[in-house]
Amino acid sequence: MARYYFDVHDGAQLLRDDDGSEFESDDAAVQAAARSTTEIGQNRLARGDFSDIVIEVRDAGNRHVCTVTASMKVERQPKT
Repeated sequence: MARYYFDVHDGAQLLRDDDGSEFESDDAAVQAAARSTTEIGQNRLARGDFSDIVIEVRDAGNRHVCTVTASMKVERQPKT
């Protein structure tokens, strides 16, 4: 098992993961990051927050593994 760190960009600030989590592979860490962005997005959506969610994954050697970005765009049509 290898340790991976998920740093979350919260619009104005970076929430750095100093604890990390263990996964069997890069692919498993990427899948976990994708699930995390979905969960964060659902919570923000419930509050009416449509901002992007960005998670940067790095390994124990501080190597960048991936960036997962989830975004939602809402375009309302004017009422006629």
